[in-house]
Amino acid sequence: MLEVVLLGPVEARVDGVGVPLAPLERNLLALLALSPGTVLSTERIIDSLWGERPPAQPRSRVQGLVSTLRRKVGDALMTRHPGYVLSLPPYGSDLNRCEDLARQARSATVPVSAAELLNRTLGLWRGEPLDGVNAPGIDADRARLTELRVGLLEERFEVELGLGKHAELIGELIAAVAAQPLRERLAGQLMLALYRCNRQADALRAYQALRERLAEELGGDPCADLRELHAMILRGGEPAAEAPPSSPSREPREAEPRPAQMPAGVGHFTGRDGDLAWLSASLPGPADEARVLVVTGAGGLGKTALVVRWAHTVADRFPDGQIFVELHGAGLSAALSAGSALGSVLLALGVAADQLPVSAEERAALYRTMIHRRRLLIVADDAGSVAQLLPLVPPTAGSLVVATSRSSLSALSAHHAVRTRTLEPLDPDAAHALLRAIVGPERLRGEGAGEVVSLCGGWPLSIRLAGATLAARPRQSLSSFAEELREHADALSVADDPRTVRAALAETHASLDPAAGRLFAQLGLLPGATVCLSLAAATAGTSVLRARRLLDELISANLVIETGPDRYTLHDMVRRFARRCGAGLVDREIVEERVVRWYVAVFDTLARRLEPDRDWPVVPGQPEWSPFEPDGSGTERFCEAESPNLLAVVRWTAERGDRTLTWRLVALAHASGAPVPAEACEIGLAAALMLNDRRAAGEAHARLGLVLLRDPLRLDDADGHLTPAVELLDAGDGRLPSATSFALGALRAAQGRHGEAREAMESALSHLDPGREPLSYAVALLGYAEVLVGSGAVDRGHERFAEAVILCQAAVG
Repeated sequence: MLEVVLLGPVEARVDGVGVPLAPLERNLLALLALSPGTVLSTERIIDSLWGERPPAQPRSRVQGLVSTLRRKVGDALMTRHPGYVLSLPPYGSDLNRCEDLARQARSATVPVSAAELLNRTLGLWRGEPLDGVNAPGIDADRARLTELRVGLLEERFEVELGLGKHAELIGELIAAVAAQPLRERLAGQLMLALYRCNRQADALRAYQALRERLAEELGGDPCADLRELHAMILRGGEPAAEAPPSSPSREPREAEPRPAQMPAGVGHFTGRDGDLAWLSASLPGPADEARVLVVTGAGGLGKTALVVRWAHTVADRFPDGQIFVELHGAGLSAALSAGSALGSVLLALGVAADQLPVSAEERAALYRTMIHRRRLLIVADDAGSVAQLLPLVPPTAGSLVVATSRSSLSALSAHHAVRTRTLEPLDPDAAHALLRAIVGPERLRGEGAGEVVSLCGGWPLSIRLAGATLAARPRQSLSSFAEELREHADALSVADDPRTVRAALAETHASLDPAAGRLFAQLGLLPGATVCLSLAAATAGTSVLRARRLLDELISANLVIETGPDRYTLHDMVRRFARRCGAGLVDREIVEERVVRWYVAVFDTLARRLEPDRDWPVVPGQPEWSPFEPDGSGTERFCEAESPNLLAVVRWTAERGDRTLTWRLVALAHASGAPVPAEACEIGLAAALMLNDRRAAGEAHARLGLVLLRDPLRLDDADGHLTPAVELLDAGDGRLPSATSFALGALRAAQGRHGEAREAMESALSHLDPGREPLSYAVALLGYAEVLVGSGAVDRGHERFAEAVILCQAAVG
């Protein structure tokens, strides 16, 4: 069994025996062990191991590292698309054991038991976490684990001070304060231990040392709790005894203000039952750690409406009040600072305006003091950054912060326990129900209602604005309104309400890094419904690693959705806005040229792999951004994923007027095994015929005929293309002449035209070499045998069948 040690020098043990590790192997093992059971993509591993300076052929280096490490640690290290995963048992790492013991300690109701568990937890640490690991991507985890250890120390000191072990703890506290000189909680614990050992002067000196260091390094003062402790020591008093834990059902004291600031809910709230249930299920229990709930999604999806609706239903769970604070994070210039947000909350809690502390740090300390042991619900609406939210997070699970944001705020999970819900557009039934509730069922009975709902894209804001517009225009037909929406569904607005979906998306777009904003506009030029990572990189003209980071930013902003490994898409409403952004690019034609040539080059690569001996036409440029693994795997998955895009890509390429690239794209896609629609092949044929190129025309006819042959209703059309293809193709066209003749022979046989069927089958055989392609020749021979038998030449048919069987046996051994 594999065991990984992370809380100190990183080690691996198999069945209790240490395994020697090279530095890079240690880095890789630590990276995987920090996320056991989670697949880490090869790209993420490369980024984490080498950062901005990857070696030559980094994927090969990772494969080699995995191979050598697997020989040492066994089958726990597995390959899983799109990368690798380390499977560990529940206590396969000391970090897992540490976190489990910490949870038990926090849940313990007896202080002695809590102290024992915390001591066992800290006993697992053998030095600095992740010692010996020097990968750039590990730094954040190293900081997180260091913070975890200091926090556990503080918890243990707190419990043991409560048990009266003041004298025993002074030495450890002095060492801890020396190691973490700016840690105010540790300094307070040291002051308390010294004071209770009748060392008042030493306690005051400890406070003075902290105060001077904070002033010198940060220009600030100790927090309010520490200043209060200092004042108590000067008075010679006793620290206030801890109040007993409050019951969830207790009534708030009458002297405490009980704010009830939730706005009124929106009318006709529809289609969010699952999201409401998720919010209720995410409420922390009395023994849970403090957590933050984040509801995220693009602008106009109804995040605020959802949270406000839910807040009203759970108000009785928070008897000390419900506070609503608007952070205005989407508008960069109007975003509320953390200090201003705290000021709004403190005013709601009853602090007079002239009594508000000046600094954000002092406001945060006062806020924590005031909500201690109270049960408050704080809705932080439209958060734009983690910095706005951090000071609002309550210190205990009694109170709760629920944030709405157009960003996923993923960095928040590096600070606190976070649960995130991403809102999606309403499904068609819910969207129709919302519109019907606004305008009434009679208004939606005309022709065009379905199109109106569809054009709103499931966006609640768009549906509500459409409903308000329809209500104000009782005589306008739904078909006429749908025509209006086709032009500007995202810009629909009503009088006295400046909100539009386009404006909301534009605010988000404006907040992006310029490179991410440019990639978003470039994605708007793409004709397909989805885009793979390598195509995004090609579109932007940047590296795959850089493209992934930019896409991460777009995903965080809820402008792009990751639908699978290295595959992305945009909601219809967002795509409409992206196209508008793309239309304004000054280098639009250059970007479009990159896209077309990427598709042609990628399908050219696939076709050459399938037919390496064919004399393929030269394709300008090579696929600099390949969507395949180095070993060539992933081609079937790529073709399947690109299949829905092909027709749109071919149409788009044809509209750009490049006939050569149009027919080559169709031909190469079909040759690579991708399921090309008949309409795309027809577009390719039209382009090829306009080139006056015999070879291009023959190949285009052949590929269209082969595709049409799959449709029983279009066999005559297939005949009309296969027949000229056989005449136009020559031996330099690889397997296509044989496949075309074989298909025409099978079609002629089905038509009862046996003589022509025999001729076509013989032509198919003449294009094949049984020595080089025995299986293909055997298949054609079987088809020829069937035609012979069908035409009455039974003996000859049996002879050919026997030859085919012999060839197959020889080919497969």
